[in-house]
Amino acid sequence: MAVNVVYISVFIIYLLLVLAIGAWGYRKGEDVEDFWVYGKELGLWLATWSFCAAFVSAASVIGFIGAIYGGGYSFMTGVILGLMLGVSGLYFVVGKIRELDKITFPDIIADVTGVQMSRPVTAAILLANGWFFLIMQLVGASLLVTTITGVPYKYMVWVIGFVFITYTVLGGLVSVAWTDLVQGPVMVGAVLVTFLYMVVDLGGIAAINTRFAQISAGNVAPLGDGAYTGIGLAATILAFFGTLLTTQRGIIRINATKDIKTAKLHIAIGGVILSMFYVFLVLLGGATTVALTSAGLAVENVDRAFPVLMMEYLPTALGSVLIVAVMSAILSTTDTALHSVGVTTSRDIYDYFATDPSDERLLTVSRLSTIFWGITATAAAVNPPGTIITIYNLRAVLLTSGLLIPVYIALYNRNTFSGRALITSMSLGGASGIGWELMGGTFGIPATFVGVGFASISLLVVHLIDTRIQSPQRVKAVE
Repeated sequence: MAVNVVYISVFIIYLLLVLAIGAWGYRKGEDVEDFWVYGKELGLWLATWSFCAAFVSAASVIGFIGAIYGGGYSFMTGVILGLMLGVSGLYFVVGKIRELDKITFPDIIADVTGVQMSRPVTAAILLANGWFFLIMQLVGASLLVTTITGVPYKYMVWVIGFVFITYTVLGGLVSVAWTDLVQGPVMVGAVLVTFLYMVVDLGGIAAINTRFAQISAGNVAPLGDGAYTGIGLAATILAFFGTLLTTQRGIIRINATKDIKTAKLHIAIGGVILSMFYVFLVLLGGATTVALTSAGLAVENVDRAFPVLMMEYLPTALGSVLIVAVMSAILSTTDTALHSVGVTTSRDIYDYFATDPSDERLLTVSRLSTIFWGITATAAAVNPPGTIITIYNLRAVLLTSGLLIPVYIALYNRNTFSGRALITSMSLGGASGIGWELMGGTFGIPATFVGVGFASISLLVVHLIDTRIQSPQRVKAVE
């Protein structure tokens, strides 16, 4: 494969710039609160673009376009709708979350349940989710750069993993947020420009959709060519709806804002930007399929569809800008995921078991755990357990099954159910959901329904047991 010198040069400059920003962030962060939550002084536009940039990941660009290449516009019905519903739902709970004035999601759960043991239990689910998310981002970044440079994938994974880990360990949320402010507009603008180029090049949106339908009639069907059933569609929407309401990185950003008004507005504005972005991205997926098919550039791994378009179809100038944009999307989510797993390990696990650790110690543990989780995720990304969307679905099922039901109960009915009932619901819901997904959705029942079902049933059962135990005790106390 011929190496494109321009693309390689752009990639190297980009990596050096990323490391420079990390070094700048290292000097700006003064203490552990700066590293974790920007000193709780995150302003509106910094928070908005950080939210958008962290939201758009390898799954959103490479993975989503690959999914449309392989299955058509039905992906928008099942996944994009769920994601946007999740953002809408997040807006309505932001005020509740921000009023609690905590740092992490396990902090909130411990506060509303009154059971400190819920911190490491919740953290375990979040760490598993964060680890899957890191793998997904590293796979996307490495596929992109491997396609462009010709460097073997197994080596490129480690190069990118090293740069991402170093950058995040140095800067914390300070450099992450400022980088996102730059990367967000670049990412959205580049995708929009590429979409417009493809529309003009292929003769308009109507022409693209006509040719997309000619490839397969299911490409333009709302539910695809048998890809979705009613129950499958509902399960998918539920999974992604639950993901947005229970992710650690989102909670950290909400709690990093300077006040409740800023917290609400940044979600509302970010939701509008993301909705428009995903419409263009879905249509770009159809255009990518038409362009590659017409040019005889079929790919076996759907995740390679967009990188091949950039390398083999688009003009070099546009491809160079798009490379930076896609890498920005991947970096902005990867550094957020790395930052989150480091904070989770330090704040919600180490701090729980340690005896009154100092801020310096917590900061050190955050950085060391970021390195550990980053290295293990990079090693797993060398031979990933499926496509980007497969991994994305796996962590969505885990989060929704383990946290959606008990979290809503804890936030809005904190005095109804015991802490033990909520913790049991988290544990059994998460374990059953992820187990069912790994078994391939036995009997045709979606894993999300199984996980949420187990979470609900176990919550009620343990609550009834606690009620029976406490009732005699109350009677005896009255006597």
